[in-house]
Amino acid sequence: MKKNYSTFLAILLTFLAISSLNSCVNAKKLAYFTNLQKDSTATIDEQRLQTKINVSDILQINISTPDAITTAILNSSTAINTGQGGVSGYLVDETGSIKLPLIGSVKAEGLTKIQLASSITETLLSKQLAKVPIVNVRIVNFKVTILGEVSRPGVIPVPNERITLPEALASAGDLTAYGKRDNVLLIREVDGKRITKRFSLNQSQLFDKDIYNLQNQDIVYVEPNSAKAASADRTTQLIPYFFSAASLLIVIYLQFIKN
Repeated sequence: MKKNYSTFLAILLTFLAISSLNSCVNAKKLAYFTNLQKDSTATIDEQRLQTKINVSDILQINISTPDAITTAILNSSTAINTGQGGVSGYLVDETGSIKLPLIGSVKAEGLTKIQLASSITETLLSKQLAKVPIVNVRIVNFKVTILGEVSRPGVIPVPNERITLPEALASAGDLTAYGKRDNVLLIREVDGKRITKRFSLNQSQLFDKDIYNLQNQDIVYVEPNSAKAASADRTTQLIPYFFSAASLLIVIYLQFIKN
C-alpha cells in the first residue's frame, strides 16, 4: 500500500509539473514604461490635441442668435437620427460636407470643431442671416476601438471627446499576459487616408502627441506575443500526455483503494 501511495504521489507531481509548463510568462515583459527616464517633462500642445472632423462623423451643432425665429430655423429638425444608440446629428457625407438650414452645404472634413464653428459663424454674418451668432460643435459619435490581446476588446464610446491611450487600454481591461507590448499598432484616418503607426508601451515614443492622445475612430490592435504561440504549441503537444497521465492516475488510484 505504501509503495502504491508513493507511485501515485510521484505521478501526480509529474502531472502538475507538466501543467505548469503551459503557464510560464516572463514577468519583465508584462511591465509598462520600463525604458523611460526617472524624471521627464513634456509640453502639451493643445492645438495639436484638437480632433479633426472626418467623413462619417456625426456632429451636434447648436446655433444661438438674438432672434428667436432665426435660432429656431437654424436648429430645425434637418439633423438625422443615425440609429446608433439614439445618437442624432449632422452626418458628414462622403464629400466631407454637412447641410445646414438656411446656410446649405458646409465643408467639415479636415477641420477642428473650433474651425467649423468659426466657418459657420462667418457664413451667417456674410449672408446676413444672423447677428452675433454663437455656434457650438460637438462630435457625438466619438469612439475608439481596441482589438487583440486585451481582456475586453471592443468599441469604447468617448462622450467627452478626449481619451488617452492608457485610458483606452484600461477601459478594455488592460493587456493580457500574452499581449505584445513592444509593437502595438495604431490605425487612424486622416484627411481621407488611413495611416498606421507602430509603437512600444515601454518607450518614450508612447508620449508622442499623435499616439498618446487618441482621435475619433482610432483603432488600436495588440498582437499576441511569442509566448502565446509557444503556449498554443505546447498545449497541442501535451494533450496526449495529459490524457495518458490522467488515465494512469485513475488506474493507480483504483489500484490504491483496492489495497
